[in-house]
Amino acid sequence: MKILLILPLLLVTIFCSAQSINSNELVRVSNYQSPVPSKFRLYPTSNIFIFLRLNTSTGFIDLVQYSTKESEGSVIVKLSQFPLVLDGPVDRFTLYPTTNIWTFLLLDQVEGTPYQVQWSTDPEKRFVSRIYEAK
Repeated sequence: MKILLILPLLLVTIFCSAQSINSNELVRVSNYQSPVPSKFRLYPTSNIFIFLRLNTSTGFIDLVQYSTKESEGSVIVKLSQFPLVLDGPVDRFTLYPTTNIWTFLLLDQVEGTPYQVQWSTDPEKRFVSRIYEAK
């Protein structure tokens, strides 16, 4: 009889603890890397309709926006102004999310050079900028 009373209480406790997710964790995006080498990778952003498409050989990044309406709003626009290298090996570059929803870090895994990647729906606020070592 005690088990019948304790079981519902236990289930309610488990359900409540599963619901207490920090809102910052919901914004964080994954940096899942497939074990298969790929020339292109898609990275999710905090905007459910926008992904970043990285050319892992050149470091060039596009903003990929999809729409739930057929042929409306789906578009690919350049985030990068130019490729960082002309033709490197596959998986030379990778993106890492930060706690800032608009910012990713791009790493050249051959040279070790980091870049700040700022994405936005506003073209004036998009950029890729090299991060230099302090002197």
